[in-house]
Amino acid sequence: MLKVYDPHLLVSIHLNSANSDTVQGTSTYYRYLGFRPLSTAILERMLTLGLKEFGNVGSFNFALSGPTDYPNALVEVAFLSNPEDEKKILKPAFRKAVAQKIFLGITDWLNQIKSRP
Repeated sequence: MLKVYDPHLLVSIHLNSANSDTVQGTSTYYRYLGFRPLSTAILERMLTLGLKEFGNVGSFNFALSGPTDYPNALVEVAFLSNPEDEKKILKPAFRKAVAQKIFLGITDWLNQIKSRP
């Protein structure tokens, strides 16, 4: 279905949750090794928000990360199940900052591609 729109890339944005309210942080996911640079660039920018690092996870089997026609990554912004993360998520300024960091991560990744020989 998504291919109908002929995307150049896909970033799927989520809010995480865990069984424990002590788990917190931001993470990114990719399915194929070739897409790791995109998820890494986004994670590096997300960490500048002062979020804890939950990781950059590979071989992640998520329906939207299946196509190989275009780069894709999944971003888990923070944990709704963690009171500290939840307070951040509820603030409009934080959500705007998240969008900016994801944009900057994509920009960083595009610049990496441009600089390749």
